[in-house]
Order: sequence, then C-alpha cells, then structure tokens
Amino acid sequence: METNRREDGLPGRSSKGMNNIRLLALDIDGTILTREKQLTDRTKAAIEAAADAGIFVALVTGRPFYGIPDELMSLKGLGYVISSNGAVTTNLTENRILRTAYLDSKTALEIIALPRAYDLVYAVFTDGIGYTELEPFDRHLSLIDNPGLETYIRKSRRITYDMDRLLCNAENGVENIWLIAHDQNERDKLNRRIRETWDVQTVLTGKADIEIGSPLADKGMALSELASGLGVVKAEILAIGDSDNDIGMLKTAGRAVAMGNAEESVKSIAHSVTGSNHEDGAADVIEKLLRKDSVDRKNASCSAIITEGEPSWKSI
Repeated sequence: METNRREDGLPGRSSKGMNNIRLLALDIDGTILTREKQLTDRTKAAIEAAADAGIFVALVTGRPFYGIPDELMSLKGLGYVISSNGAVTTNLTENRILRTAYLDSKTALEIIALPRAYDLVYAVFTDGIGYTELEPFDRHLSLIDNPGLETYIRKSRRITYDMDRLLCNAENGVENIWLIAHDQNERDKLNRRIRETWDVQTVLTGKADIEIGSPLADKGMALSELASGLGVVKAEILAIGDSDNDIGMLKTAGRAVAMGNAEESVKSIAHSVTGSNHEDGAADVIEKLLRKDSVDRKNASCSAIITEGEPSWKSI
C-alpha cells in the first residue's frame, strides 16, 4: 500500500486536511487505555472534545458490552459501541442494538469441544457477558500479572456450571468464543483447524489467543454499516487501533492510525503511526485533528470576510 505520511503526524493519502472527519472509531485495549487499563485525563479530554466538535464517536472493541469500563461508557458524547469484535453494534443514546452477527448455538457447542479436549482456558460470550467454567476461570486468573487486566476479567466473566445448557438456551446466539492455547504453535494449528471445519471468523490476539465469531462479526464490517447509517463516507472516518482484530476497522477508514505499540501487521496497513498508549498517542492524533479543524474554520471565516469586501473596489 502506497501512502503519504504527513509531517504533522496526521494520517492521509494527500495534502488535504483532516477537517472532514465525521466519525472517530477507537479501539480500547492497547489504544485508548494504558497497559494498566487506565484512561488518562488527556485521552479522556481529547475524546470528549471530538464529540463536542460534532464528530460521531464509537468505541470498537473485542470486549463484550458489559466488559467495557464505566469510565469509558460515561464519556460525554460517546454515541456508539461496537463490541465482541463486531458482533454487536449499540446506539447508546437510544439504548438500541443496531446490528448483530451471532454464532448459532449448535456451532458454538461443537467449537468448545476443542478447548475442552486440549484442556485450554476458554470463555463464551453472549448477551454482552463472558461465561466460563470455574476451573478454567481460576487457571486464567493465575496467568495474569496485570491488576488492570484482572479487574477486567473479573468484571466481564460469569461462572456457569452447565455451559452446554447455557449455550442451548442462548436465545440471541453467541457473540464470540475465546481461548488461550498453550503456545503460539498450538494456537496456529487450532486456528487452521477451526477455519477449515466451520464457517467462522477468527482473529489472533496476544501470543496464544484465538477469538472466534460469525463470519460477519468483524470490526470493519460493523464500522462500515454504522458509517453508512450515519451518512458518513469512508474518507470521513478516522480509526485508531493496535491489534490484528483492528485491521478490518483500519481498512474501512479513510484515515487509519496505528499506535506506536501496535503489531507490525497493523502498522503496515495504517496510513500513519502515532505514539504508544503510554504516550497518549491516540490523544495526540485527536488533538491535532481538532487544532487543524479550528485553523481551517478560522481561515474559511477570514476568506468569507475578504470576499464580502471585494465588490466595493472591483466594481469601480
């Protein structure tokens, strides 16, 4: 992909400005949250300033709906959430689900036989919540060395003592199935087997994680449909992300920004790279967008004043 990397750090294929951005799509983990899963004051202020400027703001995440931190859900001006890797799109203002892409219960039951056979940690997401069994849950917690991540896992998971029955009774289908292989080699083998056996979408996150969903559960597809419903075209979308599950979202956007801590596969398809999530890289991009928009509006206003005065001497 041939792209132009702007000296001011803003993404774009040409010298045109960023003042045409109408939809801001933001990944959560590794993007607007630090490694400790914290939202900095600067990033919060930047996101709210974008919404205040009239830009639609959407969180686009692999997390289930109820696994999103309260501090994010309470952001002023936040209008939309695309959760579970594109499985569910929610209009927060109207408290209404706009789009869904679920796995059927039968397929989900067949798939979870794999992590059970390999004795892997796994969870199943439905109705915005992750469900797991007691032993895999305890084993998962033992692997975590990040307090912020542990808080997220505890908040977003529920223990079930009958996973099969839960899936059979999942009226809305299954949003996502997540598992952790023992190592990357096992992950890659399982991923190939899953994709060859079932008609599903998989994304590889972390060193050994696989996330499995409907073929239509994709951040890019969900973002594209949201933009279409808002009357927003590709050139008016700015997306920021860091992981492989963000690639679809970034390709959907007219302006795609990879975080400094992003995987190389993500950086390679982005129009530009900003600072890391420890450096408020996302905030930096948003602030530059808003500053340029402010300058462009001021220049347009000055041009209008000059134009209004021109007839007085041109008519002589």
